[in-house]
Amino acid sequence: MSPIVSIVIPVFDGLAHLKVAVNSILAQTYTDLDVVLVDGGSTDGSREWIHTVDDSRVRAELMPHGTTAANNWTAASRAARGSYVKLLCQDDVLYPQAIEHQVGDLEANPSAHFAVAQRDIVDVNGKMIYRRRGCAGLKSGLIDGQVALRASYAHGTNVFGEPLAILFRRAPLDAVLSWNDERPFLLDLELYTRALSNGPIVVRREAIGAFRVSSSSWSTRLVKNQKAQLRSWQRELEHTLEPPPNNWLRAAAALRLHEQMLMRRAAYRVLKLRGSFQSDPTG
Repeated sequence: MSPIVSIVIPVFDGLAHLKVAVNSILAQTYTDLDVVLVDGGSTDGSREWIHTVDDSRVRAELMPHGTTAANNWTAASRAARGSYVKLLCQDDVLYPQAIEHQVGDLEANPSAHFAVAQRDIVDVNGKMIYRRRGCAGLKSGLIDGQVALRASYAHGTNVFGEPLAILFRRAPLDAVLSWNDERPFLLDLELYTRALSNGPIVVRREAIGAFRVSSSSWSTRLVKNQKAQLRSWQRELEHTLEPPPNNWLRAAAALRLHEQMLMRRAAYRVLKLRGSFQSDPTG
């Protein structure tokens, strides 16, 4: 019998793209699914819509209005019943074979705490911006957690990507919950770091879904805060990585972080000029 995979979506005023996200789950070639929609107090109709989804694999959980992102993500993750768990943001999309491929990766590598893959980046209207992003410095296959963290440290960014790119094995995820938003831009990376501190991952260098960018996730104003939070994460990691980074690597990692933020700021300006953050009024 195939293992059950829980796909959990924390929801908050996400009706504009939520239907597309849920439909991408229900269209998976892997069908043994437990789909949990956890609403954190939506007022745009999302809360009512999730009760209309006509599929026995889908269930709803309701949280009070004003629930924080971290608490909503935590509630969603703990509501999962499957042997494997994926958290999907409400405006992201999974490609049809995403779960089939990542379950296969974890079944073939029983020591891996989670599977990670690349993802495409699309704009608010679903237009492709970048293909096969993520997993920089990571080779395909099983990788030691410390090696993976060192790659992320050296690249000055979250090389693992957003939660859509990750499929957790249930026990390692439970061991590191809750999600922590003391550094909001590192909500995902902070948990990955704890999960990787004592176990390996399995990497697939292939896009399994699409992450949708918006003006709320990309802006020149946010880049400065993101840089500060990533730099504090790098400094913390310098005390826990084994072996610890030498002075040359520390300097190179700080420089790479600065370069990443410059590229992000430039990309935002280009996308803004292209109108990539404006919703299609006909959609």
